[in-house]
Amino acid sequence: MRRLLCPVCTAVLLFATPATSAAPDAGIAPAPPTATVATTDAGTPAPEDPPIAPGRLAEARALVPPLLLYGQLQPVVGTWVEYTVRSKQVTFPVRAAVVGETPRERDTLYQVELDYQTTPPSLIVVWVARAGTGRAVVERLAITVPPNTPVAIPVDLVADHAALRGAPVRQRDTDLRTGPFAGKGREQTFRLASGEQVTVVTAATVPVFGVESLRDAEVTWTARKSGTGARPMLDVVPLTLPRLPVP
Repeated sequence: MRRLLCPVCTAVLLFATPATSAAPDAGIAPAPPTATVATTDAGTPAPEDPPIAPGRLAEARALVPPLLLYGQLQPVVGTWVEYTVRSKQVTFPVRAAVVGETPRERDTLYQVELDYQTTPPSLIVVWVARAGTGRAVVERLAITVPPNTPVAIPVDLVADHAALRGAPVRQRDTDLRTGPFAGKGREQTFRLASGEQVTVVTAATVPVFGVESLRDAEVTWTARKSGTGARPMLDVVPLTLPRLPVP
């Protein structure tokens, strides 16, 4: 369960850490919200990817939801997709949805919610900026674990940052033969610095992130159903923590 809710755990640790030692931006220089650079191929670092301090990689990786890290945001407001999340210890659904958009001068800010239907339930909200068809940037992340007050922290990470994805080791076209998203897909495998591998299957038919399944050594995400009409579940304004200087 700890690995399944790693963004929640990381955020809680950040909230509880004294200001002199916490760094909500995971040790990187803030990325501009209008980033439109592209990787040369899946997971290959582009020159514009801001560097992340080696000691902060695990923390930074936990601040980007895995579906966004390995997928690509498809920002159609109201669309949702539900995943079954399995580990050796527990199985539960997570519903991901795009629930809002705010046009800005140079980009659009989207509100994306991930409803972890656990006990107690947890809601992760990310605000993602994207200019046109460019790369997405996670600006902020908020955590709601009732009855606690939601708290938002700055993130400022490119959503598909190559250092967080890991090194690409294999990719191939694949066919999704059964299920609601049957059709053509793409399978990619990445190797993290720890040696752990992550395999993701993407398909154009899956809304929100385009991720049909994602698997690492401990957890498997599998898309089960999708729909439209999603509305924001976050019904209060989160307590926003200021960005702190990196030590």
